[in-house]
Order: sequence, then structure tokens, then C-alpha cells
Amino acid sequence: MIHMRNIVFLLLTMLTLNACNIFELRDAEPPSEEARWNDVTSSWQLLLDNLIYAYEDSRNAINYGRIFLSEYRFYFAQQDITDYSTDQTWTNVQEQDMLLNLHARYREISLNMQDMDAQDEISSTEVKLYRAYEITATPEDPDRDQVVAKGRLELHLKRVNGYWYIYSWKDYRSSGERTWGLLKHENG
Repeated sequence: MIHMRNIVFLLLTMLTLNACNIFELRDAEPPSEEARWNDVTSSWQLLLDNLIYAYEDSRNAINYGRIFLSEYRFYFAQQDITDYSTDQTWTNVQEQDMLLNLHARYREISLNMQDMDAQDEISSTEVKLYRAYEITATPEDPDRDQVVAKGRLELHLKRVNGYWYIYSWKDYRSSGERTWGLLKHENG
């Protein structure tokens, strides 16, 4: 009798599983689109693209540290140091930690950089870029408001062994706006 129950149970289980269509072939799900990233930064424009990609796609947060030289320094806006007691400078390690925290707290980040009237200084081995920026960060928590950071920056890039890296980044406040540096400080 026990043997018969096992057979009936097995048949019912097989019929149930068959009814769920788990034995049918299914179409494979398409692979997710890869994160945009320039593995070879043979031009400073590709490096600047990577800076944007790191902020806009959390999958690139781990690559973020690769865009900086080891002696890299971020210089906070003087007003932020005074008004918010931020550090004066940051290293590449602090940058990496901050971006991981930022992506953990915000589900979407958009970054827009615009040329300024200031003339960029470009040579074959070093570049100084002057940009106005706006960052909009949408929090994971729907009850929290979006955060917007605006200001100006000065990026110093250097070409080393054929690849471009950031070695200095200066942040400047425009009017009374929250700066990129303050956003970094809040997520550091």
C-alpha cells in the first residue's frame, strides 16, 4: 500500500510539473546591456566620458578609482570648507568610497558638464579643463527629495604612458548653490 502511494504521489507530481510547462524550451533572456566604459583612455575626452559614466551607472563605481593618479587631490570650494566644515582636500581612496556610498543612496544620478568662457589649456601631456556642472541625484527613498548640485570645476589631467588620468580637481561654488564637493562630503 505504501509502495502504491509513492507511485501515485510521483505521478501526480510529474503531472503537476508538466502542467507548469517547466520542461518546455524557453527563449533565452537577452543579456543586459553592458555599462559604457572606455578601458583605454588614449584621449582626455575618453577620460572625461569615464568620469560621467562612473556617476551615471553604478556598475562603473568600481572603475572610478582607475581614472585618478595616486597623488590625486580634490580641493573643496573655500565656501564649503567655511560653511560646512568639509575637509580641505581628498585623495583618490576617499573618492572611491564616496562614489560607492553615493550609488547606494541614490537610484539615479545624472551629470551634465558645459564648457565655460574660460579657455581650456591643452597640451600633448597635460590638460586644464574648466566646466560648469549640474548633478541631479534621485534618492532610493521615494519620500526624499532629489538633490541638485551646481557649480564650476577645474580639472587637471595628465598623460602617463599613453593614458590620461585626473591628478587635481578644484571645486568652486556658483552663487549659493550646493556644490559637487558638498555632495561628496555628505556621502563620504
